[in-house]
Amino acid sequence: METTTFEIETENRVGITHDVIGCFLCSNINIMRMEVKPHYIYIKIKSLEQRLHSRLIYSIGEISGVRRIDVIPFLPSEGREDQMNTILGTVSEGMILLDQALRVQAVNRAARGMLPIPWDQLKGRPLADLWGRHIADCSQCLESGIEVLNKAVTIRRKTGETAHMVASYYPIRSETANRNQGIVIVIRDMKQISDLIQSVKSTGMIQFADIVHRSEEMARCIALAKRVARCDATIFLYGESGTGKELFARAIHYESLHADGPFVPVNCAAIPEALLESELFGYEAGAFTGAAKGGKKGLFEMAQGGTLFLDEVAELPLHLQAKLLHAVEERAVRRVGGDKRIPIDLRIIAATNRDLSAMVAQGRFRGDLYYRLHVIPIQLPPLRERKSDIPLLASHFAGKFRRLAGRPPLSLSSQAMHMLLTHDWPGNVRELRNVIERSVYLCLEEEKELKKVHIENKATSKGTTNAVGLKERMEAYEREIVAEALKRCQSVRQAARDLGISHTALLRKVRKYGQS
Repeated sequence: METTTFEIETENRVGITHDVIGCFLCSNINIMRMEVKPHYIYIKIKSLEQRLHSRLIYSIGEISGVRRIDVIPFLPSEGREDQMNTILGTVSEGMILLDQALRVQAVNRAARGMLPIPWDQLKGRPLADLWGRHIADCSQCLESGIEVLNKAVTIRRKTGETAHMVASYYPIRSETANRNQGIVIVIRDMKQISDLIQSVKSTGMIQFADIVHRSEEMARCIALAKRVARCDATIFLYGESGTGKELFARAIHYESLHADGPFVPVNCAAIPEALLESELFGYEAGAFTGAAKGGKKGLFEMAQGGTLFLDEVAELPLHLQAKLLHAVEERAVRRVGGDKRIPIDLRIIAATNRDLSAMVAQGRFRGDLYYRLHVIPIQLPPLRERKSDIPLLASHFAGKFRRLAGRPPLSLSSQAMHMLLTHDWPGNVRELRNVIERSVYLCLEEEKELKKVHIENKATSKGTTNAVGLKERMEAYEREIVAEALKRCQSVRQAARDLGISHTALLRKVRKYGQS
């Protein structure tokens, strides 16, 4: 059935609504829906033939106080209903509307997909028929007028399967009647929650609960980090490569007052020295040949309102250390080629695997910057000093990689665990992760147990007694040379100069051999 909706603009005159309705009654026209608000009358009718339509418009226009008559697509309330239905239809959470007697009045599309009963059988039905013993949470919410959040609900489907959900209950309160009129239930499927958690983790959001550990050493580090996370003091993380400095930095950010802002990690050793200043502080248009037309924000500006994580901060050249000190003390930066002071509001977390105090004594790191950054130091222990964490970490990584490989659960044999516990782990947790990943992918499909783990060490990598190819022997020798250079030199850049290769070439080798 075709309909017509009128929007009639009027003066604020007593009786004008009565006069407008009279025009429809005189023409024997049935009003289907009507809405009134100051200066406007909205009326919806069955569409008329052109002659009757024109006559109606004329008679309404003759009423004293009528300013304008328009035909519009729908009533204002219908527009709001369409918008609300669109919103409810697109949200991923299920929503169930109950009246004061806890009968189902409406459900959105997501809820229909979660519930085991078709909508035509559910409408007007007491929720107790579906909810069972969980109805007590509904009653509590209705009687108290207080939200009841995140309650587990299990519903059995007709097929015999069970649906596991989390439900939150929100009272619908009438301000005029001063009582609760019903409840809105928001339901989330357990799989949906699990997928959401995985999605959040994939973006790099880490909590302290995600740091796998059992040792007292790591427990003390986590307790200290938690205690200082919500203050704005600069935190300095010490630890060998692979001990989890960035993991800690992300967890601190998540617990901090800047958690809603961005987390911007910067590996100061990975950025070529010629680009470091412009990457950190940004540049203005025309600052140098090849500069972007509109200039570019630096990493400090990109971290506004969040956390800037300066990893391997000991690799910064001395002239940039001075500019970093100025930015930290003044809480402002200046772009390359610019003179405008740009205020910054962010949390700084710095990290290194070097002995920074020794570098200060040698004049390789500014003492004033050291003391400005070294407010709250946290020393992360190497894996060889917390071997009680190895079984837990190994099982965690084995579970992760066997799921990625799409294979059933894998346990670790006593022989494999002995190999893990007796290794000295120069690459720490990163090396352990790589060993378990390699071992899972090399494990035969039919095996349900990792009988051995593939650990590279000097005895086997040189291939003095085993049949190892030339490529493997050369890589093992190169790995030793790189490791010795990194140990001997004070920075990656110095090690690259010492080896006679470029900074980026050395970084590629460091990543290849898991030494960073």
